[in-house]
Amino acid sequence: MRIHHLNCGTCCPLGGRLFDGTSDSAFGHIVCHCLLIETDAGLVLVDTGFGTRDVEHPGRRLSPFFRALNNIQLRPEETACAQVRALGFDPAEVRHIIVTHLDFDHAGGIEDFPVAR
Repeated sequence: MRIHHLNCGTCCPLGGRLFDGTSDSAFGHIVCHCLLIETDAGLVLVDTGFGTRDVEHPGRRLSPFFRALNNIQLRPEETACAQVRALGFDPAEVRHIIVTHLDFDHAGGIEDFPVAR
């Protein structure tokens, strides 16, 4: 078994150290930690981060208030789909998704893996 740590979304909310405990600037730096696990039964993704649709059209699902409050940095390379590809896998190889909770920064990318359960 091999486990890959992925950053599937970055938020930089105003408040710096109050949010992340370490930032010296006015803005914090918080990442959405996701895991890609290689198993004998295929790939398992724990959380999905923001999805490709969130990056391409942020206003469709993410309210302006939520985006502004969290100062979300929507980067195509931070989607789980892009990171799975960067590791040399096809996103269709992701067989299972475990979602820890249903916030957009943890479950927004579910639709990027339509064959996963």
